[in-house]
Amino acid sequence: MKLSKLIGFLFLATSVYSQNAIVAELSDNLVADVTIHTNIDDASIIKGTVIEESTGKPLPGVLVVIKDTKFSTTTDAEGKFYFRKMPAGKYNLEFSFFSFSTKIVSDVEVIDKEATVLTVSLAEMNGTLDEVIVKTTVKAKAESVQSLLTMQKTSVRVSDGISAESIKRTPDKTASDALRRISGASIQNNKFIVIRGLNDRYNTTYLNGSPLPSTEPDRKAFSFDIFPTNMLDNLIINKTASPDLPGEFAGGVIEINTKMAPDKDFQTLSIGGGYNTVTTGKTQIKANDAKVGLPSYFPSSAVMFELQKPPKTENNILAIDDLSKKYQTDWGTKEDQFDPNTSFQLSLGRYFKFNGDQSLGLLASVTNNVSNVYADRTQKFYEVANDLREDFSDKSYTTQRLSGAILNLTLKMNTNNKFSFKNLYSVNTETRFTDRFGTKNVTDVEPIMLISTNRFFSRNNIYTGQLIGEHFLPDSKIKINWVGSYSNIKRDIPSERRNTYEYIQFSDGTQSVPTANFIIGVVGKDSPGSIFTSLNKEFIFSTKIDVSKKINFSDDFSADFKIGGITQSRNRKFEARQLGYIPFNGTVGGVRYETVSPSITVLPSETMFNSSNMGILSTSPKVSGLTLYDGTKGSDTYDAESNLDAGYLMIDNVFKKLRVVWGVRVENYYQFLNSKTIENTPITVEDKQFDVLPSINFIYKLTKNQNIRLSGSKTLNRPEFRELAPFLFFDNETRFNTSGNPELKITEIYNADLRYEFFPGKGQLFSVSAFYKDFKNPIELQALANNSNIYKNAKSGTDYGVEFEFRSLLSTMTGMKERKFFDDLTLYANLAVIRSKVDISNLFETPYAIEDTPMQGQSPFVLNAGILYTNTEAGWSFSANLNRIGDRISIHANQTLGNPVAGFWEKARTLLDLQLAKTLFNKKLEFKINLQNALAQDLILYQNNYELSSTANQVKGFKAFTNKMILGDSQNKNGYDSSYDDLNARIKFGSTYSFTLTYSF
Repeated sequence: MKLSKLIGFLFLATSVYSQNAIVAELSDNLVADVTIHTNIDDASIIKGTVIEESTGKPLPGVLVVIKDTKFSTTTDAEGKFYFRKMPAGKYNLEFSFFSFSTKIVSDVEVIDKEATVLTVSLAEMNGTLDEVIVKTTVKAKAESVQSLLTMQKTSVRVSDGISAESIKRTPDKTASDALRRISGASIQNNKFIVIRGLNDRYNTTYLNGSPLPSTEPDRKAFSFDIFPTNMLDNLIINKTASPDLPGEFAGGVIEINTKMAPDKDFQTLSIGGGYNTVTTGKTQIKANDAKVGLPSYFPSSAVMFELQKPPKTENNILAIDDLSKKYQTDWGTKEDQFDPNTSFQLSLGRYFKFNGDQSLGLLASVTNNVSNVYADRTQKFYEVANDLREDFSDKSYTTQRLSGAILNLTLKMNTNNKFSFKNLYSVNTETRFTDRFGTKNVTDVEPIMLISTNRFFSRNNIYTGQLIGEHFLPDSKIKINWVGSYSNIKRDIPSERRNTYEYIQFSDGTQSVPTANFIIGVVGKDSPGSIFTSLNKEFIFSTKIDVSKKINFSDDFSADFKIGGITQSRNRKFEARQLGYIPFNGTVGGVRYETVSPSITVLPSETMFNSSNMGILSTSPKVSGLTLYDGTKGSDTYDAESNLDAGYLMIDNVFKKLRVVWGVRVENYYQFLNSKTIENTPITVEDKQFDVLPSINFIYKLTKNQNIRLSGSKTLNRPEFRELAPFLFFDNETRFNTSGNPELKITEIYNADLRYEFFPGKGQLFSVSAFYKDFKNPIELQALANNSNIYKNAKSGTDYGVEFEFRSLLSTMTGMKERKFFDDLTLYANLAVIRSKVDISNLFETPYAIEDTPMQGQSPFVLNAGILYTNTEAGWSFSANLNRIGDRISIHANQTLGNPVAGFWEKARTLLDLQLAKTLFNKKLEFKINLQNALAQDLILYQNNYELSSTANQVKGFKAFTNKMILGDSQNKNGYDSSYDDLNARIKFGSTYSFTLTYSF
């Protein structure tokens, strides 16, 4: 049954059930005294979480009573409580728990058909038995921003995040869009995250508490554009270590939490469209058969190698010829128009109430987003600095489709036992046609010109599921949490096809006929008729269990003990093939063939590879055409696995205002990779390592809303399968070849953090952080000659910096709290100023004096800023969000004497997004207008030649001062200067205008 039909069935069936359930439940939910009487609605709920004031941890078993009514309940294993079908009005809620002060929260207002959400903290009594009554006013507003900040304030680690409520106020459609708004985070290639200047390989991703494997076959990275934001509850980046976190990270652990099963019935439908200034309505070139892979009858590489093995027999030659005639694909293209961008989501929530505290929540959602992108790209390549050799212009026509579905179930057996089953499935496809034109040797008097086309399609499938258990033993007050997960990622490139023509531009203005230059035994890169396929399959199984118990040694001193164990198993199988067409060659019937008919080499792509142009065309005269050739190498395939067994002990001590979270994590790691060299020599990588990883976090509470944090830890960074494999990957868009290195070693990292944070309330925040990281054997990507790159261990590295963040109401900043407009206006900003350097002197064969260079992907600064206006009563909201990063290195230089290659850098640019939203019809309908990438600045990649230039201008005065403070260098030596730096690529993008309609029914 298709998921859409299943959702429809569940909607109809459960709607009937829920209507009947309302009548039955009303008889048990009568309120004695309320201020205002209205019709009772299922959506009128009081819910919340009770936490311990000193640690922020949830408190299970707290008695919650609605004063002057017969309503009462206890918090569950997560510290949560619910009161359903509450008549509109104001209530007083009393919270009591043994050894904690009793708290009464007054004037809790319930508005008809809305949920009132509370986060209540209880303090331990410290030797007194007097009841403490605290009165506060809580308005009926589900403030997820405040809830997330409460988690941040009481977290055992330095962390930053963004909530679903904040994401709604941006045009962000994917998790990668939302992540760049978090302090110290930036995004590369619109999908890979950089945290505190550390690129994607230094970060670890978890979904609902379970690890996710790398989505990329050619790098250690997770592609965050596969998650639609409308499926997310929040995104959190943990920046410091604790024993219960994985030991493999340096930048951060990214926690992706999908939406929970609901506590009430709902259904929403969201549709939208978008217009891009350089795409929508413009000409789009599409390739025929872009998604078609190799047919089932196509022989394996092993069979092809046997047929190709010299000396080739006549039978083998004719067998390949028969295959070449049989295997036919459409190399044609067609012109169309770019459609508008579209978005769609259907969500369904159901809540089933059983006997007592038993309940079942169901959340199902499907989403589909289609984006069209046109990119005008200029690419230039140099022999040495300022010596331009290749100059190309690309026009790229891309359609991206992101489809996803989630199905989450939560079964609550009672207040102390809960089970969840969370499922997410996502399919991300990209269809692209690239038209390339340019000069292969610009220095020649009569240069060789190149015309190339590329037909590309990729499909990324990811499924992840978690079975989660949460238990609380009330007698012993022991909490037990466990999770078992399975993830499956499949990335498929069924048939990337390239065809290339060359011609000579004569000095008299004439030119030769564009010709496809086929060479016997050569396929790939700029060879005409190239066909590349790859399939990457990865599975990851993991289990985790932890047990915690708090012990009070005295009124002022307590310890929360937490022990846990983790197992994780990963398996990957990667297969790539490099096929193509070459001249028909060999001896048949005593006649030797080895050249292709000139009439074929000038044919258009649409007809060049027809079966009529394969094999022997004529014996008299001797004329031959093309034939298939398998150029796959032994290094194009590898199998890999890794196993991790880990255990940890974490102790959370609280002594008056001081909290110390400390402990140790042990990890036993095994990694195995099996591949071959280009010459088919077997390569085996087998590593075993046992690590002891201590960490400590000090949190000193200056006041109720102010903390000072100090942290120290040891973490790791292990080579990814791809980085170890000798596979050489050619990226047609960048024209770079990247290969792995079986000699890579594990990186050890020592971390230190200091942070001051202030939480004034009402979702406001101010924090200042400083951090320092020391690396041994960091893994970096280094440039080689001929546009090739390789992963290598540098000798050492450091990364340090400061982060500033604030979120404040304008009424607080101006002191005009009586003005509602100022109370509805929020300003926020976060700035990370980062310095890093890496010693790459060990990467050179010949000693060479070089200056320290930044680590790959590190920006000297990351800035996010914005303004948010929300008028709940009128239903209006407006937001403006700005993001800017500094120039950052993407590939390290190679300064070996006799073979120098300058480093590749990405120029700073600014992204500005705007949104205007309005709710209508009693908040059932929301209309949003978005403007994304309003400034539409070009993306520029360049090679930094400052040290080679004698004409670089000296920067002085105030500009030199600001450069020193923000960039770390008064002369901005790494910044782009067109007068002496070499432009590698310039990519033009447009702005996108979009609208979204969301209806709740």
